[in-house]
Amino acid sequence: MEINKTEELKSVSSEVLSAEAVKQLLEKKAIDVKLFYVKETTSITDYYVNATGRSSTQVAALADELADNFSDRGRNSLRVEGRQGGAWILVDYGDVIINIFDKASREFYNLDRHLPEECEVDISHLVKEVDEKFEINKN
Repeated sequence: MEINKTEELKSVSSEVLSAEAVKQLLEKKAIDVKLFYVKETTSITDYYVNATGRSSTQVAALADELADNFSDRGRNSLRVEGRQGGAWILVDYGDVIINIFDKASREFYNLDRHLPEECEVDISHLVKEVDEKFEINKN
């Protein structure tokens, strides 16, 4: 079976890439997904996406599926850290950093607290888009 790779995400903006990450995490049932625009407050990245998996197995699956999906669409991560532990996996795209935690690690490290409140991006339109996608698929 041949894998159909595209270049769809190869040159997209960090805004588009972060939105794609949020949608995929929501589709795969990650919980407490948050998006932060931090370009004005740090030189490290443009966006952070933080999400929680229900178990270490789901944390690993979320990270692997996201990295595989993005790679198939033309965007490879710079690095993935934390795969062995399954408590916190970081997927780094340079301008977008995705943190996927288990519940205990999300509470312990509490990265959301370290980001200014005004940096949080309203993702309600992305949640609605994912919800509508699943409603269409039910019918």
